[in-house]
Amino acid sequence: MFREESVNSQAGDALAKVSWSGLTKAAKQKLQHCVIANLSVAVAGLPYVRLPEPAATGAGHFLFSGRRTASARDAAFWNAAVMHACTQDDFHPIGNLHAATVLFPAAMAAAEATDAPGERFLDALLAGYAAAAGLSCAFSPKTTPRGLRSTGLYSPFGSAAAVARIAGLDAAGIGNALALSASVAAGLTQCWVDGSDEWQLHVAQAAANGMLAVDLTRAGVRGGEHALDGAAGFYNAHAGMRPTFADIARDFDPDRAVLDTVIKRYPVSGICQPVVRLAETVAARHCPKPEDIEALAIVMNPFEMRYPGTLNKGPVFKSFSDVLMSAAFCCASVLTRGKFEFSDLFEKGREPRDRLIAIADVRDDKGLPTLSCRIELKMKGGGRIAESLIDGGKELAIDASSIDDWALGLWREAGRTQAQYGKFRAAVDGLEKGSTKALLETLQP
Repeated sequence: MFREESVNSQAGDALAKVSWSGLTKAAKQKLQHCVIANLSVAVAGLPYVRLPEPAATGAGHFLFSGRRTASARDAAFWNAAVMHACTQDDFHPIGNLHAATVLFPAAMAAAEATDAPGERFLDALLAGYAAAAGLSCAFSPKTTPRGLRSTGLYSPFGSAAAVARIAGLDAAGIGNALALSASVAAGLTQCWVDGSDEWQLHVAQAAANGMLAVDLTRAGVRGGEHALDGAAGFYNAHAGMRPTFADIARDFDPDRAVLDTVIKRYPVSGICQPVVRLAETVAARHCPKPEDIEALAIVMNPFEMRYPGTLNKGPVFKSFSDVLMSAAFCCASVLTRGKFEFSDLFEKGREPRDRLIAIADVRDDKGLPTLSCRIELKMKGGGRIAESLIDGGKELAIDASSIDDWALGLWREAGRTQAQYGKFRAAVDGLEKGSTKALLETLQP
């Protein structure tokens, strides 16, 4: 039966209306923190990017390396990989995706090309967050178990929405860009098991493909009216579902899309954030000697535990990508170091960490919500240690009291100075009345 109102057209209507000026005070502050966090993560990510840098030109589009390249889409492609290279860019725990690392670089390239004012850039980021959350939250639990990575599958919609707002497309144009994005959205989670590099490709192609969808829309290329909800559309193909917009309208709330986003305290998977945090608590409170640990249990939310890579136990880890996902590795690393140390994720063959990984029992508990876990230790002599972290999003939160110390640490890791960070921070504070180009200039090495 023909459906008079399609998801992509109504999503376009909703996304055309979101604005920085319409956000609550709390959401404005959170979006500002997301700008600080994601751009700081990119500054620190350069040594870890796996994708080749585009050819440099004397002029053109900003690259995080400090060079420039001729193509806006090439700039978005590579900058997205840089921002994601340490996996510390923010994520949405319900949509189970990294949207910022896709929509930020795309919006940056588009804003630079048009000299967009800062408030339009903020409007675009907000539209991107709302699109990514709105089009993923109801479906990620269905598509993730099939091996489809939500970041690759749904974040292109965020890129398209953000760039469409920079370009000044109307609601119909935004809806058309979403329709076209449905045919270039992809990404598989096998990389977390194999220790391969596609995870950086996912975000890079999502950023560039969202821009492509807008470019094609502006050129008059027509997307399917029911590209998302049709019988042979995106959701039926990937999830066996045919939603109406009414089914998912609440997920497009821009305040909620931003406030639900989690800024990652640690450079490991979003799923392993509470594991690392709780392991640090266990180490600080109980000081267990690693050699005295006879049994280690890590209890997690079922969906998170079954996410590809969470159960990785080696004994041979191939790269950063299969380490950062491993609950056993992350927990054992902290328990043997006493705290989280990023360098340990690259160190091979270290005892007693590897023994703890081998004996770790990672299991699920249906009673645990997302971003929650328990760690249970059995010690020599019969002693037991048990700690829980429930609703870890609150404890893990980076807020106004911690954002600057946390972000400045990333800049210092990259060899930048406090003065450089100060100029960047001032540009973020003044972005509403400033320019995107001025912000990008503060990111130059």
